[in-house]
Amino acid sequence: MRKFIAVYIDLENVAGVLDLDKMLQDIILEEDKEATEEYIFAVKFACGDTNSISKLREQLINHNFDIREAPHISAKKNRADLIISLDAFEKLYLDKPAIDRFVFVTKDSDFSVIMDILRKFGKEVWLITQAGDAQRPIFTSCTDNIIVLPQPQKTIPKKERKDTKSREEGMKSGEKKPQKDEETERSKDKTAEELFKRVLVSLDPSEEHLLIAIANKMRQLDKSFKIKNTTFKKMTTLAKEFEKKGCFKSIKNKDGHLMITDIDLSR
Repeated sequence: MRKFIAVYIDLENVAGVLDLDKMLQDIILEEDKEATEEYIFAVKFACGDTNSISKLREQLINHNFDIREAPHISAKKNRADLIISLDAFEKLYLDKPAIDRFVFVTKDSDFSVIMDILRKFGKEVWLITQAGDAQRPIFTSCTDNIIVLPQPQKTIPKKERKDTKSREEGMKSGEKKPQKDEETERSKDKTAEELFKRVLVSLDPSEEHLLIAIANKMRQLDKSFKIKNTTFKKMTTLAKEFEKKGCFKSIKNKDGHLMITDIDLSR
């Protein structure tokens, strides 16, 4: 089975933080389906002014992207959003090839217009954006999935790099992680636990529920949530922690999939 994907990159907004090779891999790795599908990037379109294009030109050429320059018409505004939106609408109208998923790489809320239209016509819409924009209602209301771009790494002065390397070499394996890293991990774990609880509360406690279905509902509540980014790493590990507290019982169905039953969150 083939899935045809259109990728639109608004270079003005993301050129400085985008790793194109990794991004295209993430689009495929994001799939949770068991069935094997062949993913075809049928449309690869990048738009921005000369400066923003130059930062990614080699990667874009290597992946056969259609590169379109959009000069600034004012001090801060170009027409990349209009050009990309019209191209996406044209693909929707012509339906050749029939695109299954439209992926927009941007933080510009103007794209919410075309994203909403595409969903109304039954198309799947994904957004790839920076962390600060992932939870904006204007985006969460018009997308099926949101992937968060990694934060750009700051350039470290040569002296600091040398000092850091020396500290790393001197650290013992048993030493604790920096406090900031521990706080980040705790925050992600807390988010996972809260989402899990919210979904459990909505379920019929007398029925049996697939763990994978619960995971999908968690993602619907928070499209930027990834269990792999927590210390749990897997949904089964998270579920076991709750089962130890007596919140439910788990069994496996005939296909070997984990099921949750006898839900009781009063404990």
